[in-house]
Amino acid sequence: MFKILISILLSLIFSLGSLSQEEKTSYFGINIPPLFGTTLELGYELNIKSNLSLDVYGGYTFNNELESKCFEENEKLKVNKMSGGFFKLGVRYNWRKNLNRFAPFIGVNLVNSISIEEGTQEIGGFINNEPTISLEQVVSNRYNLGISGIIGITSNSTKKINLDFGVQFGRLIVNNLLSCKSYMPGMGIVYNENRIQGVFRIKYRIN
Repeated sequence: MFKILISILLSLIFSLGSLSQEEKTSYFGINIPPLFGTTLELGYELNIKSNLSLDVYGGYTFNNELESKCFEENEKLKVNKMSGGFFKLGVRYNWRKNLNRFAPFIGVNLVNSISIEEGTQEIGGFINNEPTISLEQVVSNRYNLGISGIIGITSNSTKKINLDFGVQFGRLIVNNLLSCKSYMPGMGIVYNENRIQGVFRIKYRIN
């Protein structure tokens, strides 16, 4: 994962050094799928070349209660609510020679997140030599870092409205979530040990 990210960033640096005089466009947008997970995700996109885009997205998750299935599930821990902010910095390669064409794309995002979790933990013990179980409140406010790939298709990048359709998938590098089932702000739910989130961005041209 780190090698892929470094390779893409190096390619970006070399590309920046050879920018042509072609038109550049920028957009402000919203990603729709996270709304179903009570997450608002807004962002800015800069098309610095027809085949090269920079994405900066951020947002906040509000009291999310979604849970995933995972292999390392702790049945004694129940996460009831997840909130938190996130910031994503991404680079994307678009397969096209002109901005006025639809194009498939592939890219990578670095996702920074603060997760605020609330839940309960079952605690076993003995009272008068009898086994008992009590519930202890658990609260966590921790930093997480993930890396994710993104693939999809983008529409004409010269119009007032631009659309992206795709999927984002990745893994955590710094994982301080209470449970592997927890929703990760900016990266979504767990599927086959990866974090996955839909991409349907509606963007408005601002230059």
